[in-house]
Amino acid sequence: MIQTYEQIFLKRADAYQKAMGLFPNARDLEFQLAVTAANIKPGQIVCDAPAGGGYLRGYLPDNIGGYLAVEAAPDFTMHCPLGETDRIVESPLHEIALDDNSVDVCINLAGSHHLEDKTRFYSEAARILKPGGKLVLADVESGTRVDQFLNGYVDKYNSMGHKGVFLNQETAGMVASCGFEIHSDELVGFPWCFKNKSDMGMFCKLLFGIDLVGKDVVMEAVDDDLGFMHGPGQVNMAWGLRFIVATCNT
Repeated sequence: MIQTYEQIFLKRADAYQKAMGLFPNARDLEFQLAVTAANIKPGQIVCDAPAGGGYLRGYLPDNIGGYLAVEAAPDFTMHCPLGETDRIVESPLHEIALDDNSVDVCINLAGSHHLEDKTRFYSEAARILKPGGKLVLADVESGTRVDQFLNGYVDKYNSMGHKGVFLNQETAGMVASCGFEIHSDELVGFPWCFKNKSDMGMFCKLLFGIDLVGKDVVMEAVDDDLGFMHGPGQVNMAWGLRFIVATCNT
């Protein structure tokens, strides 16, 4: 059995938050892609589940109606930004502490692979979304180099291990069965961007809890397992997620 999201980030949230704090722009393109996929309209309520440290908030339009940071790990919630229309919702994803039909957009970015029963989250997303509301689900695709890096290299050199259950060809059908109409389903490649390879190695070491080797060894693993691509940074680490966009029809 994989460890639960809560168990993992009870131990790893501090290092993850440190990585995001030291290199806040490394994942700019990833967050921008999620927001673009959501096509958020003025006044809409956006649910970020799981929110981590609320990193998505800075990429959302200024004219949204509110931001709901759904997060189960208390070491993350203390870092979530809070504006006048923002609220932290301390809650697991299988039983989200929000009212029925109360959200316009729900974004799950790179957070579903720690969920053993993903359909419980999909059903909860359908419950909290208004009819016609949008779900953006983005996570690692099973069988890709990113999968192999996380469940291979990270699993080996993170003392807690890493056993992510990633998205696959059946995921869209599972989402649809929980009350959604699928609009798009595609694997999107993009880079994580850094000033140099040393920064890249430190970011990955902290973000993924790689505590059994140093950053120089992590840098070599990225070279071997992931590689690089064109991008706006000086060092552009190849990454990619499967993006599924769906509309709630319940």
